[in-house]
Amino acid sequence: MQDNVMVDEQSLLKDLVDAISNWLEGGRGRSLSSLSRRCNIAYSTIRRIAQNESTPHPYSALSISEVVMTTPQRIAFLKKHFPTIGDLMDECYSPMIRPEANEGALKRFLAREPHNRIFNMAATQVGTHRDPINRLAGQLGIEALEEMLEAEILVEQADGTIKYTHDNWAIGNIEDTLEQVKHSVEHFDKSLVGTDGASLMHATGAISEDAVPKLKILIRNFIRDLNTLKNSPQSEGSVHFFCNLMYSLYDKEEWTGQEGAQS
Repeated sequence: MQDNVMVDEQSLLKDLVDAISNWLEGGRGRSLSSLSRRCNIAYSTIRRIAQNESTPHPYSALSISEVVMTTPQRIAFLKKHFPTIGDLMDECYSPMIRPEANEGALKRFLAREPHNRIFNMAATQVGTHRDPINRLAGQLGIEALEEMLEAEILVEQADGTIKYTHDNWAIGNIEDTLEQVKHSVEHFDKSLVGTDGASLMHATGAISEDAVPKLKILIRNFIRDLNTLKNSPQSEGSVHFFCNLMYSLYDKEEWTGQEGAQS
């Protein structure tokens, strides 16, 4: 995950300290303790970083940035301190990321069903219509649609097309992304396995430390290829799909070591 460039540790620490301070001031109930829990980083480590006493390990810096920065802020932070990751996010996601006027309502809808499924179908170039919503979710789906139309999260055009206000959308927060993955598990249609309509895999293994970054490269290349495919005019169509991909280490200390895991 780490870029093959020298990180300016003092500059990184300053930007992170400023972001933590702004985050703490941005909402009631925010504290270093809650930040520690959300980042899964020891409180003592968070406190030293926030007090400008300890330069964070890159993995800690990335975890903290997920919580304390908005998506545009985090892209700028990554491009400055971790160019490989930042440039990838900028290339794949920046055109799709912008302020959402009703972000609170959108997050509430994305946490519910059938709202989540309907939104994800509508937030595409072709949008969706009432017939497939009714077929997939019945009257509950129509009622969920009406809620999102009333909240102006979705719009219904004169020809009956139901769309989000943009042709694409992207998530920049790790917790929101994981929530979407959970919904996708429920959306997965097992009857399509064995056809071109669905595929599923799970793999585990044990590899060398030098091979671990190659996992990140595989994910990065797949994301780039997937975005190229779905954004190509030659691929444009009316078949909605979802795709999730993740990898993680079971025990980060096997790679980062005791010191790296805590700092």
